[in-house]
Amino acid sequence: MERLLKTDRVCAIAAAAAHGLNNELTVILNSVSNSIPTLEPGHPARPDLLDLHLAVLRCSRISSSLLEFTARHGARAASTSFDHLVKE
Repeated sequence: MERLLKTDRVCAIAAAAAHGLNNELTVILNSVSNSIPTLEPGHPARPDLLDLHLAVLRCSRISSSLLEFTARHGARAASTSFDHLVKE
């Protein structure tokens, strides 16, 4: 029984981390997506922003996969923050 409780706790922490990460990735993705069209095609920052955009999309897929994994194991969105769960 103790092991199940530890597994549930790990899933809850993973779910909280994935939710927090997803929130931050949304901010980054929106900022990058809004910035790219404002630059001229030859602007030196454009390739870096396009790389950043692709990296954020990859990270979003990882976050989504983690959320799906934790949901399959019964973890739900925590009412407390990730930091609070980790410190307990």
